[in-house]
Amino acid sequence: MRRASGMAVIVSLLLLAGLGAAPRAATSKETTTASFTVLKTLMEVSGVSGREEKVRESILSLLPAWARSKARVDRRGNLMLQAGQGGKRILFIAHMDEIGFEITGIERDGTARVRSLGGFFSTLYEAHPVVVHTQAGPLGAIVRPRRDYLSPASAGRPFSDADVVLDFGTVDRDETLAFGVIAGDWLTVAKRFRRLAGEMASGRSVDDRAGCTALVNAVLSLDPERIGNRVTFAWSVEEETGLKGAEAIASESVFDVVFAVDTFVSSDSPLETKAFALGVLGKGPVLRAMDNSNLAPRLGLSRIQTLAESRHLPLQIGLTHGGNDGSVFTQYGAVDLPLSWPTLYSHSAVEVIQQADLNNLGQLVALLAEAW
Repeated sequence: MRRASGMAVIVSLLLLAGLGAAPRAATSKETTTASFTVLKTLMEVSGVSGREEKVRESILSLLPAWARSKARVDRRGNLMLQAGQGGKRILFIAHMDEIGFEITGIERDGTARVRSLGGFFSTLYEAHPVVVHTQAGPLGAIVRPRRDYLSPASAGRPFSDADVVLDFGTVDRDETLAFGVIAGDWLTVAKRFRRLAGEMASGRSVDDRAGCTALVNAVLSLDPERIGNRVTFAWSVEEETGLKGAEAIASESVFDVVFAVDTFVSSDSPLETKAFALGVLGKGPVLRAMDNSNLAPRLGLSRIQTLAESRHLPLQIGLTHGGNDGSVFTQYGAVDLPLSWPTLYSHSAVEVIQQADLNNLGQLVALLAEAW
């Protein structure tokens, strides 16, 4: 996670109903556009841990016909797709959920209290708008600022779940309830995919909708008849609250190799030291050689590098904070080789990604599916 003081919060919400078929190849100018088109679609669908249904539906709508016919949803809610036969048992996994809050209760004055779903700096929400997802539809609210929240003294104080107060503009509990707000409703920032200068884009839930996009793009480019391994693509649930979707898969299936596709929290920023977690945006996907949950074996990393070189795919290698879905599979004998792209301002409302990195990540996933 990266501190994000001084950044503006995205304040509009756009939900897309679907997307037409994307090009199969991942090398043309058209596909460069398509990668961000897929990412935009998935980012602008909200889905915190345990509420990933709409994200799953969007991913299904993007898959080619052969994949949609084979895809299934397991008991936990993970979207699973199997292809190929013989060879190694390989899993590619990216998580569908994002961070946010869940309402725990509504106060007499009409405000609501919350608990966090995933780890982040709650101060990023203070004095900013959010979207509450109720049964009646999305409803705007703000996270009430503390009286002295802009003072230097306030900046140094903790801002925990207990400090997060949702203000709907109502005067009492009954008025808030009349809008359909109840305990158990969940909220996110108001999300929008925003193009930046050059090849950059920004928004909330690049982590891990970019990983989901890489898997979608790989499936779009693959011929299932040419896959020589037993390959499973999984879009998992509840990663941000404890890798729960991945644990369900690990307890029921056996894999030789797991490629967890998730963000690389990078220090490629003017205010960061370059001594740790340096993954340069625009220099290609990143192999997460080490993070807080896993140490990838050197032979596996070398093999990925060799395959990437054979297709002239740029590749970086580094170590960063955080964990990955693949780590829960190692206790069952699988090798965890995490794949990433470099991201700035992780878990904020303005995560930044470079589109060529995402294109190359999708190509890398397809290559490993075919040639591992």
